[in-house]
Amino acid sequence: MYILMTRKMKIGKQLNSDAIIADANCTKTCFYLSFILLVSSGLYELFGIVWVDIAGSLGIAWFAFSEGKEAFEKAERENLNCSCDGD
Repeated sequence: MYILMTRKMKIGKQLNSDAIIADANCTKTCFYLSFILLVSSGLYELFGIVWVDIAGSLGIAWFAFSEGKEAFEKAERENLNCSCDGD
């Protein structure tokens, strides 16, 4: 997934495509969330320490919150009007 993310970002920048760059950022988010889940679940399975799994869950919640906050801040900064005037 990391290779897919980096290649999408590279091609998006080469083509100057906001859509491809946004998709690469979405893939990056998915990669980070998957990595947090894999590490926390793996450590829990290996060592049986409950707080490791809880910390992973909190890490996922924090990351999801920060990504949502960033999305709302970006939406407020940009003029995102949808109009179908038919002009």
